[in-house]
Amino acid sequence: MMFKARVRLDVIRRGHSKLEVIETMMDNETYSNCNSSVRKKIVEEAWCNSMFPGADKIRIYNAVKI
Repeated sequence: MMFKARVRLDVIRRGHSKLEVIETMMDNETYSNCNSSVRKKIVEEAWCNSMFPGADKIRIYNAVKI
């Protein structure tokens, strides 16, 4: 089941980071991964390429259901 969540993350481009807050639809597994210190790398790698083209990497802080 999909639900809406607010995600706080840093987008890093050419050595500069910018705090972003996005709202997106996600499932329970993605939500769990975003709030896990170990598994959030999976989401960061997937989102960096698809949602933030041109970014060197992203760093997710947390996700909150809304």
